[in-house]
Amino acid sequence: MDERMAAGARTSVPDWPAQVAVDPDGTSYTLVGIGDPAEAIVDSWVGEVFMKTSPTHNSPVWTIQVDSAEEAFEALDEQLARARVGWRLMLAGPEADVLSLRARAIAAGAVDEEIRCRVTSRDRLLVHCAHCTAQTPATTSPGSRLTCSGCGQPLHVYAHVSRHRGSYLGFHADVEAFR
Repeated sequence: MDERMAAGARTSVPDWPAQVAVDPDGTSYTLVGIGDPAEAIVDSWVGEVFMKTSPTHNSPVWTIQVDSAEEAFEALDEQLARARVGWRLMLAGPEADVLSLRARAIAAGAVDEEIRCRVTSRDRLLVHCAHCTAQTPATTSPGSRLTCSGCGQPLHVYAHVSRHRGSYLGFHADVEAFR
């Protein structure tokens, strides 16, 4: 049975859209591509920004292409420090990286309406251990098990994503055995 159905069809796992358009109300844009598949997506967003702006009003566009979210942290922090009303963040790349950068932006004060995401793959997750708080990267999916990189406990990967941590929830896989 699909874990989302077992949980009453309620889940915080994002249902990522297949296409993501540029917000026409934006006044400046930060476009981040993670991994090779994201490069074409970011290029198309740049084209959309320039098509939407009039010749007399050009919206500033800043782009970066990286291989992992960690490579973009410092640059994103600089963009967040300069962000003003009308700023938009657009992220494209693997789910784990997109969630990580999105969480960083939310922590810095960005709001959901300012952020748009396009996920290129869902084969790698970041799992937050509810017991030791370690973040374990893994090639897995919700409903599976893995070993926590922090405490070594077997974790059940639950279909819950924290927008503040940018990770899935993992808890002791045999928690029912302790009752």
